Amino acid sequence: MMPARRHFILLDDVASSAAELSCFPVRRSGFGRHVHREVCMRAQWLRWTLGLRIDSGWVPMTLAVATCAAVVIVATTRVAVRRRLRAVAAPCAGAAGGFALGFAVTWLLDRFTVFGVSLGMKVVWAAAAGTALVGALVAASIASSGVARTIAAVMVPVGILSCAANINVVYGEYPTLGSALGVSAFSGLDVAALRPATMTVGQWRRMARDGDLPRVPGHGRVGSVDIPATSSGFHAREAVVYLPPAALSDRPPRLPVMLMLSGQPGSPDRTFLAGGLSDVLDSYAAAHHGLAPIVISADQLGNPLHNTLCVDSARYGNVETYLTRDVTDWAKSRLPVSHDARQWAIGGFSQGGTCTVQLGPSHPDLYGSMLTVGSELGPHNGSERSMIREFFDGDAAAYRRHVPIDIMRARGRSDQMLIMASGAMDAESIRNIGAIAPVAKSIGMDVTAFTVADTGHDWHAVRQAFEAGLGRLGARMGLADEAEGRIVPSTHIHIMAVTADPHDMAYDMEGKR
Repeated sequence: MMPARRHFILLDDVASSAAELSCFPVRRSGFGRHVHREVCMRAQWLRWTLGLRIDSGWVPMTLAVATCAAVVIVATTRVAVRRRLRAVAAPCAGAAGGFALGFAVTWLLDRFTVFGVSLGMKVVWAAAAGTALVGALVAASIASSGVARTIAAVMVPVGILSCAANINVVYGEYPTLGSALGVSAFSGLDVAALRPATMTVGQWRRMARDGDLPRVPGHGRVGSVDIPATSSGFHAREAVVYLPPAALSDRPPRLPVMLMLSGQPGSPDRTFLAGGLSDVLDSYAAAHHGLAPIVISADQLGNPLHNTLCVDSARYGNVETYLTRDVTDWAKSRLPVSHDARQWAIGGFSQGGTCTVQLGPSHPDLYGSMLTVGSELGPHNGSERSMIREFFDGDAAAYRRHVPIDIMRARGRSDQMLIMASGAMDAESIRNIGAIAPVAKSIGMDVTAFTVADTGHDWHAVRQAFEAGLGRLGARMGLADEAEGRIVPSTHIHIMAVTADPHDMAYDMEGKR
């Protein structure tokens, strides 16, 4: 028989490994009750810790205040008169040097788009401010002695965390501590319990007008699912799926689908955690009788550090096949979805946005609409020469067949819809819109482009862009009347003029005329 102590450890291990933990059933007496209470308390503590918001609120603020306070304390600690000037001068010099270094490095990274995307000046300033404080603490730990040196040395890691947290506040990449540690916030989604579709979206809307709708929950449901790589063999992580209230009813309609892709580095849950899409979708569903797209955030990376370019390659596997065949086949066989391409969309942010304008025009039989935020001009993982060698077996023509502008030109004609968005401070992405959107319009696509005020290449832009674009997507998918299909300019949304170029050669791959 298993010893009681070992039994407790196993229960604790189970509790500690779950992303969303619930207490074990209550035992009425004896050691079992003690186990329950211990595990329950530990589970609740772990859930609270992993759920801490680190993209806003008191955590980044506390780190910043603690770091600033440490610099002030170290600089004003009582020392002999002959050393007082040094005690003050060292942190000041360190702060100046740290600021200059942080600003220079991030500005150069932004200026030369080393990562393929613009960092934005908000990130540059946040990094410079953070490295200034770290520089002050490092200098103080060298120049001071005694208590002041100890405080400075201990607070250097806190200063580094504060710098990282402030940059994350700008990006919105990791909303919680759990997301930064790679712990999924979503439990498994039981799609086997879903009822098969029994009607069209149009029939559902007519029933809503007649007051004859089946009962639907007040909110949608989000959870993780394993989508088998039957055709591709790609080693994908679990996808995260949003089911609107209508999908959870006893008589669901055949709903539209949106495939969403995160940036890189990233993960499938990032679109819901950082992008906050479930709240946006729930709000839309509440205003449309429970109707909203089913959103599948699938994995196009396999690993956060792998930029697969969303292509089939020997380097990272058959990613395009996984997204366009495996994910599509799984959704059509397991979910109450429409099979009409006009009711399917693909969207994404940054690298995921680039994948969107690669896969969307290449597969008009699958995706009737596209929504991209912060897209690049084309696949980007090193130099063009290295990409051709490593991903396309040295075939330059194969590489060009995955460049969005070239795909559109080769297609010649398309009735798809393309929504392109960018943060207003993301100059690189705005230039990319200026290169891609006119070509898309010239081949017949229904194109809308806009910028989101006070945002850069970050998830804040994604959330607002998705919220602005969802009405237009919903109208095209039949979830709402055409009158709702216009993106309305506001103080946050600025519509960009897009004019089709009759020559269709206005821009080259560098985005220059």
